[in-house]
Amino acid sequence: MVQEFINNIAGFIREYSMTCCFAWTSSLLVIYGDELIRFTKRIARSWHFIFRVLFFVVVCGFGFGAITIMLSRFLHSKMIGLNNLTLILAVLAAYLLLGLLAEKNRVI
Repeated sequence: MVQEFINNIAGFIREYSMTCCFAWTSSLLVIYGDELIRFTKRIARSWHFIFRVLFFVVVCGFGFGAITIMLSRFLHSKMIGLNNLTLILAVLAAYLLLGLLAEKNRVI
């Protein structure tokens, strides 16, 4: 009975595993996005206005998009190899960790 419950929960998670990975990656970008933007500002501070704008568009539009896609795929590739119980525990731990990081960085 317990094993059946674990299998059902794990099956549900596997069905939405890519969505979970995308949510985790997006949450990390929300939590640490300001730091990435500050870093890019320091790099481009002395550049001409046009180049700063282009750099910002490339970093935010393409950079954050690429980070989201690549990190989500990486997390998903690691996630699908887990057994059912480990998968459930890893998903719970990941969401708790994101909550702790958000609290630490004063996002919530």
